[in-house]
Amino acid sequence: MKKIFMFVLAISMVAILGACGGKDNLTVFKSKDSKFQVSASNSWKNADGMLHPESDLEIYNPKKEKYFMALLESKEDFKDSSLQKYYDIVTESFVSSLENPKQGAVKEVTINGNKALQYTLEGTSDNVNVAYLVTVIETPTHYGQLMA
Repeated sequence: MKKIFMFVLAISMVAILGACGGKDNLTVFKSKDSKFQVSASNSWKNADGMLHPESDLEIYNPKKEKYFMALLESKEDFKDSSLQKYYDIVTESFVSSLENPKQGAVKEVTINGNKALQYTLEGTSDNVNVAYLVTVIETPTHYGQLMA
């Protein structure tokens, strides 16, 4: 199952990061525990904990000031949960962390057969305007937040 999730994560983020990074050759970036990975153009670098202390995987493109982070949690940590319940838990705190947040419409998407909810989020953080593409995904073994 973990291999399926790695594949799902890689496929979904190749599309997002490919659009952000140009036509360079792809580099594979692995999570701290090497269970998950994402591919991005060579202009992306490993962020090594600079973005969030609890992230499982984080990379950035220094020239374009673009960032990607994955926060992954075992479904075993959640009793009687669902994708919608996980979305509700993680989205409220993330949206409220920004000043003047503007959340786009939530779209139901399917990534390699796995249900996901995706939305845009704009606001201000530490006096800097920010914009995110957020995907909250459910796999057979994990819930995850993928933020670009």
